Amino acid sequence: MSTNPSPELKTLFEAALNEFEKRAGTDLVQHQIIDKLVSCESADSVIDVLQEQAQAFRRFRGDDGKLVTWLKRTVNVLYTLSTSGVLGEGIGLPFPPAKAIFAGLGILLGDPCDSRGLYQAIKDIGTSYDALVDLFESFESFLRRLDIYTKIPSTTAMTEIIIKILIELLSTISLAIQQAKQGRLSEPHPF
Repeated sequence: MSTNPSPELKTLFEAALNEFEKRAGTDLVQHQIIDKLVSCESADSVIDVLQEQAQAFRRFRGDDGKLVTWLKRTVNVLYTLSTSGVLGEGIGLPFPPAKAIFAGLGILLGDPCDSRGLYQAIKDIGTSYDALVDLFESFESFLRRLDIYTKIPSTTAMTEIIIKILIELLSTISLAIQQAKQGRLSEPHPF
């Protein structure tokens, strides 16, 4: 059975990328991290890029392992989904949808030299780190459930549902970035 998603998914994903730019203040397609991620050819290489972004957090809070554990689990599930045929050939973007999620996560993890001040906003509120780890743990828990779809034959309907889930995940990441920039990541928010 064909697993080519409908053309409207490209439009939906492009709208999600535009929403990300409005909320996060960053053009995901043009951000330097996407260049690093597009060339990644394994889950481990994606993890390396994201761990580089997470260095600032480890310096700030020490290496308690929570963040790295979450990153590895999430990247492995998303990478498996993106390479297993579940997402087919993608949706006509210059990079697979999972790489957009990886890039969004990398931006959320931030760069201490980032002129937009995301890292500083998170650092300024000590509980934001804990809120971020909780958010990451929720992502990982949810995405782990999707892992089953890498073990069964893919269908077009399943591919479309998974891409829509990735669109919502990207939206949630952009909301988290927006909240962090406003210094409100530690406040309860119904993501």
